[in-house]
Amino acid sequence: MDYKLACEYREVALRPDHIATSGRKAEDVEDFIVTLESIAIPVFVATRHRPLSQDVNDDMVLDVAINGHAEIVVTNNVKDFALAAGKFGIKALTPGQFLMAIRKGG
Repeated sequence: MDYKLACEYREVALRPDHIATSGRKAEDVEDFIVTLESIAIPVFVATRHRPLSQDVNDDMVLDVAINGHAEIVVTNNVKDFALAAGKFGIKALTPGQFLMAIRKGG
């Protein structure tokens, strides 16, 4: 994860409508984000490969994945990520697909 992506995740996750939908308190969401950041591996985005996807907002995520040598991007937006990620040998999986892959040991 890089700093810009962490800031984006925090901003989106703490939006009042997202907090309300989650049924959690903002403090709980903040605690989760802090935990996620504490285990995330920092990535320096040395090279930007733009444009990559149909949605330019996805390019930041792909830049981090590419520069961080990720094997998988977990997203509910597989359609927009799959082609661009695949060019770099990165799979795009939904959260459900990712969990199934873990359960199968692959």
